[in-house]
Amino acid sequence: MNIIITGGFEANFSVGFARGLAENGVELCVVSCDETAPRLTAARIANVNLRGSLAENRPAWVKLGNLCRYYARLILMLLRNRGATVHFIGIFRNELILWEGIFLSWIFRLLSGRYLYTVHNVLPHSRGDSWFFRAIYRRLYQIPNMLLVHTRLAREELICKFGVPEERIQLTSIGLNEEIPITGVTMEEARDRLGLEEREKCILYFGKIDEYKGLDVLLAAFDEMTLPETRMIIAGVFRNRTYRTEILTRLERMSRRGDVRLEERFIANEEVELYFKACDVLCLPYRRIYQSGLIFLSPRFGIPTVTTNVGSLGDYVTEEMGIVSRTNDAAGIGDSLTLVLSDPGRFSRAEIIKHGQKNRWINVCRLLLPLYAGPVKQGFPQVNGEGGRAEGSPESARDSLPALGGPRL
Repeated sequence: MNIIITGGFEANFSVGFARGLAENGVELCVVSCDETAPRLTAARIANVNLRGSLAENRPAWVKLGNLCRYYARLILMLLRNRGATVHFIGIFRNELILWEGIFLSWIFRLLSGRYLYTVHNVLPHSRGDSWFFRAIYRRLYQIPNMLLVHTRLAREELICKFGVPEERIQLTSIGLNEEIPITGVTMEEARDRLGLEEREKCILYFGKIDEYKGLDVLLAAFDEMTLPETRMIIAGVFRNRTYRTEILTRLERMSRRGDVRLEERFIANEEVELYFKACDVLCLPYRRIYQSGLIFLSPRFGIPTVTTNVGSLGDYVTEEMGIVSRTNDAAGIGDSLTLVLSDPGRFSRAEIIKHGQKNRWINVCRLLLPLYAGPVKQGFPQVNGEGGRAEGSPESARDSLPALGGPRL
């Protein structure tokens, strides 16, 4: 049996990853939460909701109680299923890094037949200069049997800066975000619903807003652009109050303030299609990042992407998919956006959708099948892209689950 622990991580990633494994015949059970449990059940994927609610507006004592109960039930589940392959695909909390990153990781390792850990970021955002976090993560990375990373850059850092042996690292892509529903709404209907005129061109900045994502640089670029009838939509939630204040101040000082619309709210899955179908280009003006899930969302709708040349973004934004800015500043971003918007025939939505299919979760997970082929005996499994199907099925996993309260898989 394979136990996938999400830790409440991004629901679309977690459900998509589980779907990819299940569609390749891997027998698994997902440790879910209130958000992912119904979606996994609807997909006929075995899951146990141990995490519960992740609502931010809960009282602190409720959050603490839920978290302690989650840890206790999770450890009990692992005890009752000793020897299973355990794959943690979430992110450890910064404020609990000693407990989750070290102690809980050791529990995963000791109670599992194989412990896999997906490294989304080598170090947490804004912690890159912290000696404490570097020391903790150096120890943390020695615990799992295998680390999965999304980019070559992350792989190199693990080897060179954290001393992880090359054979304990598996490079794997993020999967295409197929959890966002696509309906029959047309581009024209989407633009009409968002209040965009037919003649207007629109730039989209989408998702969680933080300093490292460079929205301030994009605003500076947009304010200098002279392309007529161009607008910008910012749709997302701020993660940092100080940065929010900075952005709101910049917006009020812009000469083109009237051409920028800020929708400061969480955009539900059911609404995402409107923005990506209505807009002409997605912009990722990141200052620093290893990889972005948005690169695996925009191809669903065939929208080209303009991005800065940071992390491994340039490995995915090929000439068929968009433009990597020649410089990571306002001038470079502005020039790249102008190139896309001034030449509507430069990118084909149909071709972008076609190129994105290679990163479907079913294809990404197929290369990982040897990691779920039983307990570690000698060394570590090597993924060569020729892995066979694992025995079992989501149905057999689900049917073997007893009532919640200490599941035996």
